[in-house]
Amino acid sequence: MSYRVIGWLLIIFACFYGLGSYPLLDHNEGMYAAIARDMLHSGDFIIPHLNGLPYLEKPPLLFWLMAVSMSVFGEHEWATRLVPALALFATTWMMERFIYRQTKSQTASMAAALIFATALPLLAIGRMVLCDMLMTCFLSAALMGFYNRGQGSEVRIQGRKEGFYGFYFFLALAVLTKGFVAIILAGGTIALFLLWQRRPLQDYLRIVSLRGMLLFLVITTPWHIAASLQEPGFAYFYFINEHVLRFLNLREPHDYYTGHIWYYLPRILGYLAPWTVFLALFARKDAQCQMLDIKKESFLISDLYHLTSFLWSWFFFCLVFFSISGAKANYYMIAGMPPLVMLLALKLAQCMETKPHIIRGLASIALLLIISAIELVQCFCYEGRGDLYPICRIVSWPVIGATALYAIVAIALCWRSPPRWIVLLLGAHVLLLLPLLISGANMAGDRISQKPVAEFLKASSYGEVAVYQEFEELSALAFYMGKPLVIVDSHSSDLLYGQQHSPAARPLFISLPEWISRAPPLPMVILNKRLDSVMAAHHNVCLLDRFERVSVIHVCE
Repeated sequence: MSYRVIGWLLIIFACFYGLGSYPLLDHNEGMYAAIARDMLHSGDFIIPHLNGLPYLEKPPLLFWLMAVSMSVFGEHEWATRLVPALALFATTWMMERFIYRQTKSQTASMAAALIFATALPLLAIGRMVLCDMLMTCFLSAALMGFYNRGQGSEVRIQGRKEGFYGFYFFLALAVLTKGFVAIILAGGTIALFLLWQRRPLQDYLRIVSLRGMLLFLVITTPWHIAASLQEPGFAYFYFINEHVLRFLNLREPHDYYTGHIWYYLPRILGYLAPWTVFLALFARKDAQCQMLDIKKESFLISDLYHLTSFLWSWFFFCLVFFSISGAKANYYMIAGMPPLVMLLALKLAQCMETKPHIIRGLASIALLLIISAIELVQCFCYEGRGDLYPICRIVSWPVIGATALYAIVAIALCWRSPPRWIVLLLGAHVLLLLPLLISGANMAGDRISQKPVAEFLKASSYGEVAVYQEFEELSALAFYMGKPLVIVDSHSSDLLYGQQHSPAARPLFISLPEWISRAPPLPMVILNKRLDSVMAAHHNVCLLDRFERVSVIHVCE
């Protein structure tokens, strides 16, 4: 009991500590929070609006949930991040319950939850206002529900299609979170698993339930129909441009990253930091598949084979799909990380029983890597790396010395503690970095967010505000100002559809000469890299204030 209690306390700390201790980041966080706030104030829950204009790139479920959160808790940073943080927590809980149900191994189940919650890149994405962790949560619920209904083992297959209602329900929620990619990922995973198991055709048809499909349609269809009726250009832009053309790398505007087919392979290694070293366990070939505290007599080696086959099918299909897609992003592959983490947890529990000294050695390496990373930050600070400035204000040699001393103690504990407690020990050590990173993000306020700029503008009693060209890089300003921004010489791709199709767009988009001649003068937020060229071309432009990354200018009276 104490093992589980400590593990869940660490997971709760990881998911919810300091959610409101740093400002909303520019780009996606600022945009999505502004969309949810617009929904809350306008009452239009059909078409998401960004900066007062239709935004058709994403389904609305994330925005709906954030709007509800802000209506209950207020328009705060932590209220917006609460939704993805809850999705992260729910995903870890489902992983723990899923592995325990299949194996009765408390060691493997808690290891899966702790690794997913304390891998720093996964944790960062899970605490960020993005659609991906919420979609991962619902997709995981759907696929785990499918497996739990008896598709794991041939002797446990049930013909009751009613058991798949949960699969269709959560798949529908995943579609309303990220679009029809959820259907492809779920369907492809199941098809690959059944093909891997060489199942007959009737097993493919077991999941086909007319009532389940009706439930799916009842949940997903109303919003798509309502959006198509309310916004004439929705059908083409959302179904074709955002789904088909994005995958084929033909989407307009082309505002996304592309990359080689191996784009996600190094990122998968990074996702699991500092647990990446434990991936070396997959190189081991063990004759027996024994685990700690397995008490279920009916659990057979064949059951573990079916379970691992399902998890590998899930991971590999996600990897292949996102790798061949023309559009890539660092966080897309998050949907395929739960199965890899669960596979790693199963291998970890197995090796704790057979080769505990290997686990102790790898944990010691992970602890040393954490200390080395902190020392590397200090070296970059010494060299004057401006991008690490916020962390430089916190990471000092006394901090490194104290952390190194703790690491030595932790390594000693690793070699003296029972094997399964090593996972808790390493997870706790990783979470010692969380307050450090949050403090650094808060100190980096005007480098990563427009909250300080918004506070300056509000204190100066400026009503309307303009931004120059790059709306996305200044998007948090839209949330903190609480009103649409005027875009000067817009280069924004996220506002392009609204600019071209919405009647409300005309007063929001002006040229630089129009801004110069505007009366009364309108303050404009501009990136510092654009400042010199604008002020050199227009001598009647004055500087109101300068921040780390942006400046506020206006036309001199």
